[in-house]
Amino acid sequence: MGSGSHGPYGGDGNAGGSQPYAPTYHVVPQMMEQDKKDTNIYNEISGYFRNPYATSIQDAIVNDQIKMNGHSAHGTYTYILDENNNIIFAKRYNPNNSQSRAPHPTLVGGKDPVVQCAGMIRFEKGRIAWYNNDNGHFRPNGKSLDKVDAALEKLRHKHPNIFSKNYSGGKNQ
Repeated sequence: MGSGSHGPYGGDGNAGGSQPYAPTYHVVPQMMEQDKKDTNIYNEISGYFRNPYATSIQDAIVNDQIKMNGHSAHGTYTYILDENNNIIFAKRYNPNNSQSRAPHPTLVGGKDPVVQCAGMIRFEKGRIAWYNNDNGHFRPNGKSLDKVDAALEKLRHKHPNIFSKNYSGGKNQ
């Protein structure tokens, strides 16, 4: 998957853990330096590419299910909460090189992507099962999950069936 709880991506001691709580987060400097060396991920002129499959959960809701490419979303996806409280998600995909990484900043794209939170989100048959803040590029503080909770609660009022029966909410990594 490219992201997890170990090495440069995770919240273990090697990654430096989460950043202090803040309203928004930028890519941490060491990850930005690493990405700038990989032209499949970062371009000097335009910055990070944008994952062409990145979409907001709100736009992906069809008949009380979250769909991706016409099918019910199933599995674990990357997500970010953008500055406008949109949850943007996608499977990892790098259009420049299918064998290359597609980190969380590619859900936003640009030279200096900014998010309120980032992590992984799990769908079961088109419904949200859980999400976390497991992300090595932005390293959001666990308290940022409160903002994701609020964004999802707004969606719940319009679409109460988008959560799985096994829904366990946000998990601080």
